[in-house]
Amino acid sequence: MRKVRAPTQPLRRLQPDGTVRPHPGVRPHPGVQPAPDAAGHPPLRRTPLPVEAIVSVTNRCDARCSMCNIWQLERQELLTAEDYRRALPPTLRNVNLTGGEALLRPDIVEIAQAIHETAGRPRIVLATNGFRTERTLRTVAQILVHVPNLGLAVSIDGDAGTHDRMRGVPKAWERAVHTLRGLRGMGLRDIRIGFTATPDNIAQLCSIYELSRELGVEFAATVAQNSDVYYATDVNAPIDIAAVERHFGALIGKRLESASPKDWLRAYFDHGAIHFARSGLRLGRCDAASGFFYLSPSGDVYPCLTLARVLGNVRTSSFDALWQAAHTVAVRDEVAGCRKCWMMCTARTELKRHPVEIGWWVGSRKVASLARAGTRLLRRDAGVGGR
Repeated sequence: MRKVRAPTQPLRRLQPDGTVRPHPGVRPHPGVQPAPDAAGHPPLRRTPLPVEAIVSVTNRCDARCSMCNIWQLERQELLTAEDYRRALPPTLRNVNLTGGEALLRPDIVEIAQAIHETAGRPRIVLATNGFRTERTLRTVAQILVHVPNLGLAVSIDGDAGTHDRMRGVPKAWERAVHTLRGLRGMGLRDIRIGFTATPDNIAQLCSIYELSRELGVEFAATVAQNSDVYYATDVNAPIDIAAVERHFGALIGKRLESASPKDWLRAYFDHGAIHFARSGLRLGRCDAASGFFYLSPSGDVYPCLTLARVLGNVRTSSFDALWQAAHTVAVRDEVAGCRKCWMMCTARTELKRHPVEIGWWVGSRKVASLARAGTRLLRRDAGVGGR
């Protein structure tokens, strides 16, 4: 006779203080049973601390971007370098240091140093619009003394006319390219162009990828999002699905033809952008409030850039306390099933959990790409021989 399994017991129970205990009906493996606490209760079940973060240090900005209204917000720079040293968890592996324009903070060198030393020496990528070349190069040189694994992301959203119009600043493109060349001249290797796709510039996606190759830097593309939490706008219109398929599909083809494994992996992320445009759903689950968080200039901690749920504030609470709190656990359970965006910040750790699946996707399409390239060569040779 077929055995019917008893219903699975809940794995955790919230306590009034916000901590989590294993349900009394759950039996740990007899070989690894932890000891009870002094009161005889089962030991607390802690949520692991996050490994990814976006840290915005200011909402001051010298750009006037059409897809982002951060520059219109009231100025907030409430955390000092020492606040960041005290506030961040020691488990971070990747930190995107941004704003606004992060380089407008006069203490950005001290902030970067504090994050590097406190958060477990993570890879820090400093995002900038690249408008102030000399200031950027001087500040980056100072940060590198303390943060040797610093990366830079410079925004370029199209050709000169398109980029200047979208960023609302004359000669923005010229300055950004000049900054990229200067960073390359310093010997930095971890540099990328960040492209934000909108209906106005998606047709230039591949041309800016080619610009990145010409400059010898990496290329990352994302689709403009609406958010009250970070971008302070709800006016970004969706891009036509056919345009996303055509231009991101062409970008995937170019990436797979490159010799860069990082390009191949980013091709999978671009594939996720097409999937999201078609279905409105992300690939895989969201890692917000689990492996990732967003820290605002005021000290508020959010699960991500788009969900307006404040988990707590690092000026009034330790990060560990707010991360284990009942409210955060509830938000974590809520966002675990959220599939309403597709951004690298909440996708990276999830993608790392599926190397076989992604490797198969990349490998199969890489083979197809090589086959198409071989066919083109054969056709070209046949044409030459027929003359």
